[in-house]
Amino acid sequence: MTKGHLLSILFSLVLVSVISTIGDQATALSQFLEPDLSRAPAGGTGVGPVDDGPHALEIVPVGAVPEKTDGVQGLESSLENIQKSFRTEGWTGAAQAASDTNMPLVNGETRVIISTESSRTEEVASAISAIGIQIEGSYGELVQAMVPADRISDISSIPGVIHVRTPLVPVTMAVASEGLSVTGASSWQAMGFSGKGVKIGVLDVGFEGYLALLGTELPLTVTLNSMRTDRDITGEGANHGSAVAEIVYDVAPESSYYFANFQTEVEFAKAVEWMVGEGVNVIVSAVGWPGGGPGDGTGSINGIVKAAKQKGVFWAQAAGNFGQTHWTGPYRDTNGNNFHEFAAGDEGNTITLTPSGKGETIFTVEIILTWDDWQTFHDDYDLFLFRGDTVVAQSTSFQGGSFPPVERLKYTTATPGDYWVAVQRFKARRSDRLDIVTTIDYRLQYKVPSESLVIPADSPDAVAVGAVSLNDFAIQSYSSQGPTKDGRIKPDLVVPDGVSTVTYGANAFPGTSATAPLIGGIAALVKQAAPRYTPDQIAAFLEAGTTRLGSSQQNNVYGFGLLKLLQPPPRVMLPIVFSGAILAR
Repeated sequence: MTKGHLLSILFSLVLVSVISTIGDQATALSQFLEPDLSRAPAGGTGVGPVDDGPHALEIVPVGAVPEKTDGVQGLESSLENIQKSFRTEGWTGAAQAASDTNMPLVNGETRVIISTESSRTEEVASAISAIGIQIEGSYGELVQAMVPADRISDISSIPGVIHVRTPLVPVTMAVASEGLSVTGASSWQAMGFSGKGVKIGVLDVGFEGYLALLGTELPLTVTLNSMRTDRDITGEGANHGSAVAEIVYDVAPESSYYFANFQTEVEFAKAVEWMVGEGVNVIVSAVGWPGGGPGDGTGSINGIVKAAKQKGVFWAQAAGNFGQTHWTGPYRDTNGNNFHEFAAGDEGNTITLTPSGKGETIFTVEIILTWDDWQTFHDDYDLFLFRGDTVVAQSTSFQGGSFPPVERLKYTTATPGDYWVAVQRFKARRSDRLDIVTTIDYRLQYKVPSESLVIPADSPDAVAVGAVSLNDFAIQSYSSQGPTKDGRIKPDLVVPDGVSTVTYGANAFPGTSATAPLIGGIAALVKQAAPRYTPDQIAAFLEAGTTRLGSSQQNNVYGFGLLKLLQPPPRVMLPIVFSGAILAR
């Protein structure tokens, strides 16, 4: 039996009798599953501090953190460190410092994003080119460039430059679990709806292995465009996009497909522009940008989504898998040492770098800190990672009115065990609300699933999709939850995850990376049935077929609930039009 036949059978399953038994079970979080099940500690529901055994309270030792006395305004601390290392240790030191960032040196250069004053982007780009620095592209008020390690600060001093930072790096939304998607799409396929005449775009980091799938798990032909500077559609061997595309194709096999990949937000914008220019009707995004904006639907990433919707594009977005690796709360410091306390007497939020049993010897963790000062960039907090009493990594950019409220660090080590995250207030007028997110491989000791949406799942112009278990339709503990920072309810919909693909294997592709493409494929079926439907009308039609979970009202865990498609329009009355969020009938 082929995967397509298996999915068709599963799609035809009737949910009504199962849904009636959900009751209060749907409000409970399922046990957390990490990317490899052998890595998952026992115990814990994923709410608040997890009880993984005895845990010593961490207090930052006096003198452990170097004094922050000077720095370059508007320059990310990791970039400043690369240039300082070059001055003291030459190219070897610069390369070592760059290895701790998301964009290491290539031929002595590192990739940066320059934020400019709104009316001076072209002027800034010309000035950068004039001093012999390579411009790779621009979008809106952002310029992407490759800069020699010894000339990084030259850019920050150019008139019209607001700040210089490393690129935001998109993350994929796949984790390890079980469960198969059931949505009711097979009945539509039986009526002849297969996405014919609809153009679907898949945005991702890479499409390794797609060639072997053409004509079987993917259509015979697809249109490709890599926005990476090296034009590598595989993204250096990343197969996530191929798996995502398989799921969409299972639902909408007669649609036309457009694949694009990217490394940075500027390249992401170019990919979306290209798809819009090609007349794409549906975009599927199973990647996100933690720390990429305020979380209130604004910011450059969300602006790209908004522009696509204004051109008639329906955007299906993974909600994110940060339910177990996110913490948020107000800054608190009862002992007056300027370090945040996650609990009484505890200034550390512990993560454990644990081998999965597959022989790995290197562990990498990325941690991002943001706070609610996106208007003034005035308040200044710093981020540290400790091993015992020793700082092993840090991010200490100077905000000071020119750099956004973001600190991010990346740490690679061969030493497993406990590490802890600490936040220092360097200068702030108030106790800001802090957000910490870490890579989905390693959950936090103190965690808050709410407000854990990945950007752009917070966008009012995207349909954000969460993941539930097939067994009881309880939310998967890793599935990100709302609300948005401006108080809107998200996600919009949920469907079960755990789809089988040739790329990842049987029942081996769960997470919201597997739910967004299901909704994207279903949106293509609706678009075929009602070609004049706008993105708002498609979203409203999907909402009309949901079954509430968790409560009788829309909520920040399940959104409007579990999708079960209605009969194709115009046999049903179109519900109230989508406007910023899927609206209640």
